[in-house]
Amino acid sequence: MSTSTSIAPRLFRQVAFNPVEDFALVGTIGFAPNVLVTGPRVTIGSITELIAEAKKAPGRLRYASSGPGSGSWIGMELLKSMAEIQLEEIPYSSTAQATTDTISGQIELHCPSLAGAMPTLLAGHFRALGVTSARRSPSAPDIPAIAETVPGYDSAGWYALAAPAGTPEPVLARLNTELQAMVTEPTVKTALANTGVDADPGSRGAASEAMLAGMRRLTALMDRIGHLPR
Repeated sequence: MSTSTSIAPRLFRQVAFNPVEDFALVGTIGFAPNVLVTGPRVTIGSITELIAEAKKAPGRLRYASSGPGSGSWIGMELLKSMAEIQLEEIPYSSTAQATTDTISGQIELHCPSLAGAMPTLLAGHFRALGVTSARRSPSAPDIPAIAETVPGYDSAGWYALAAPAGTPEPVLARLNTELQAMVTEPTVKTALANTGVDADPGSRGAASEAMLAGMRRLTALMDRIGHLPR
């Protein structure tokens, strides 16, 4: 189960499952932040400067989007809504092309996964403005969280293990125990970090709360911006 799976019924008219009724969550696995970046030709150096520039010239700044429901789209649309700024969405079918255009200055803003952006950040071709999680990522502790400037902001994706609805409670409890033990193993934590996931194993209740809170937050966002299921 993931962020995109949980909000699928709000994104699409025809979805063959109900994320709440058809699954029993076993436990959380972790969270996967994106990172808001600019290229070297853009002078904006912080979220504060970005908001100021966007308010000074509404709609002039553009961001690369992988489409509705993607991490980049959710992260940027939530920032637009909470900071009350206007940014132009530019759809991209390829993250590689969005990266190239950001570096060359064809587009000002990009919000890829943190793991995917790290090689370009380390090479000095991206400037990081902030991660989309509620707090700084252990994978990149020097990059501030957007929430440090925009209180309450959080658009990090989450992952949880789920079983079919109706799975016996003792089975779910045993699965949760095994999941928490597995995710805290150093080799597993490292493997997750390499794919952009900050390990954060938790109880069944924590998984349910993460899913329901995320669904409420993103449903409210899509209602505010007028996004209709396709």
